[in-house]
This record gives sequence, C-alpha cells and structure tokens, in this order.
Amino acid sequence: MPIPLAVGFFVVNDEELGAVWTTLQPTVRQRRHIDARVSAWLDARDTPLAAEWFGLFRAAPLSAIALVAVGAISVVTATPLFWLARALL
Repeated sequence: MPIPLAVGFFVVNDEELGAVWTTLQPTVRQRRHIDARVSAWLDARDTPLAAEWFGLFRAAPLSAIALVAVGAISVVTATPLFWLARALL
C-alpha cells in the first residue's frame, strides 16, 4: 500500500512498483507509451537555469545578489590562486 506523502502524492518503493508492473503486464507498445508519458512529465518539470535565477531574484533579491557577488569574487580570485599554485608545483 503506498504511503501518503502529502495531499495527492504517494511514496511507492521498488518492491511495490515491481508488483504492480508485473500485475499489469504491459505490452511493448504500452511500455513505450508509459515511458514516453513519464519522460514528458519529467521534462515538463525541468526549468532552464536562467528561469531558476530569475525566480530566486524574485523570491529573495538580496540573497540572489549576494550569491552573484560571491560567485564573481570567487572567479576573480581563483584564477590568480591557480596560477600561483601551478607555479609553485
């Protein structure tokens, strides 16, 4: 029996999924259809990195600006440090 995680969501372990799968005994065509539907669902939930950053700017602008600043500083300081480490080795 699947465990309810939240309203409308259930947690199913591999054993339960395997039992249901063998009970259904899908044909090759049905398996392809199921695989295509699952892949489409997973792809629809993917968002581009730029959209994630814009969402972060909208939700927490100060945190997003801080992350961008730290990223820029790390890129600027890491390059000379790598050059120095390489020269010393």
